Amino acid sequence: MRILVTGGVGVNGAVVTRKLLARGIVPVVVDRRADFSLVQDIKGKFDFAELDITDFDAVNSLLAEKQIDRIIHLAAFIDPNMDTEPFKSFQVNAAGTANLLEATKRAGIKRFVYASSRAVYGELPGNVGVPEYRLISEDYPKNPLLSYDATKLAAENLGQVYRTVFGLEFAALRFSAIYGPGKQARHGKMSLRSRLVEDPFCGKEVHLQKGGDQVDDLIYVDDAAEGMVGAVMAEKLPHAAYNIASGVGCTLRQFADAVRAAIPGTVIEIGPGLNPLGFSVNRAGIFDIQRAGIDFGFKPKFDLASGVKDYVDALRRLEQ
Repeated sequence: MRILVTGGVGVNGAVVTRKLLARGIVPVVVDRRADFSLVQDIKGKFDFAELDITDFDAVNSLLAEKQIDRIIHLAAFIDPNMDTEPFKSFQVNAAGTANLLEATKRAGIKRFVYASSRAVYGELPGNVGVPEYRLISEDYPKNPLLSYDATKLAAENLGQVYRTVFGLEFAALRFSAIYGPGKQARHGKMSLRSRLVEDPFCGKEVHLQKGGDQVDDLIYVDDAAEGMVGAVMAEKLPHAAYNIASGVGCTLRQFADAVRAAIPGTVIEIGPGLNPLGFSVNRAGIFDIQRAGIDFGFKPKFDLASGVKDYVDALRRLEQ
């Protein structure tokens, strides 16, 4: 089976690439730059193409040439300033996905798994978010407010059109907050949990003025990748959207406690309150993951303690 992974050397894509190789599948990995810092140990074991998904001719040619069977689409514009760059966000996240969908149709590819986000739900008010945190299902109303949110939902909606009109087995996976190695370097300010792990790992103290009471649904990158692989390998995908999350909530203080357990001597101080980074939209919530469990057996393997421990172990391996 030939599987294309866009963004396959990125934070999440690198783990997807590893999991496919472990299953005996040599993926075709696409990224706009040949940065192999997260995959040094497996470099050369997968087929790599440096390509920008906003270039339709290049995308169309690659899919025709490589005889791809299924696609995992992770490539996206993720940047601390992305919500002040709506045009670039649309070009990459929406138009880039449109390029892949059309090239997929022309190449006769039947399965397309898209990495979406909980951002499509927008802010989660009332008893859905703070303070009661009712589980959010895939049918919860979508209310994107920022550039990233809107472009992710636009890509989802277009994928649904290709599913309905052309019979493409399209499914969008809506991830909760992912934590794992590489996010601090690649995603900057947006990677708060990575800062809470990677700064103490380097011997630095962490001091946050607020946010210790913020409850959120966190998923370790290994579980997120397992969701992607499970969806692309499933016998069938009855639904066009799935939540991929832990299904439980934890506070930022609880996350800090897990870091202290994994890295002795850690100094982390967090003040009370919510929304530690002060984002204009607070997307924190807890997500219902039953649908993914029923349709392709998704079940997170890592709880908070084991996820943080594996994160620290991975940082040690990357240092070698």
